Amino acid sequence: MAKISKKPPQTAPKPDINTLSRFVIEALDDSGVIQHEPITHIPNVDMFSTHSEVVIEVELPGVRKEDIDVSQVKSSITIKAFKYECFEDEKINYVCMERTFGRFFRTIEIPFPVDTVRVKAVFKDGVLTLSIPRVEDKRCSTKRITIES
Repeated sequence: MAKISKKPPQTAPKPDINTLSRFVIEALDDSGVIQHEPITHIPNVDMFSTHSEVVIEVELPGVRKEDIDVSQVKSSITIKAFKYECFEDEKINYVCMERTFGRFFRTIEIPFPVDTVRVKAVFKDGVLTLSIPRVEDKRCSTKRITIES
C-alpha cells in the first residue's frame, strides 16, 4: 500500500516571458553557442496589425542607427543593438544613474503569415518601426476538389 502525503502539492511560480527569454539566452551563453557581452536590456515592444500589414515598434532610446541589427528567420524577427555609455570622464561621482547601457536583444514571433521579403524598417526618435506586409493564409481557405473516376 502506498503512502499518501497530507501536505498540499506545491506549484512552482510561472516565469514571465522576459525571465524565460533571459534564461534561454544565458543557457546558450553557458554552452558556448553564443559568444558576446551579457544582455543588459530587453527593449519594450508594441505589435499591432491592420488588414494589410503587421507593425512592430521597438523602443531603443539612445541607440545609434548603425548599432542596430535586425534579422529574420522564418516567422520571427530578432533585434540586436548596443547602447554606449555617454560618459568618458571616469572621475564622475554618480548621484543617481537609472539609464541602461550595453546590449539590447529581443526576438519577436509573428503570429500571422507575412511577406518577409518586403519588410520595411525605419528608425526615428529612438523607436524602430518594422512594417511587414501580410499575405493571405492559404492553408485555411476552403477549396472544392473534384474526384476523378
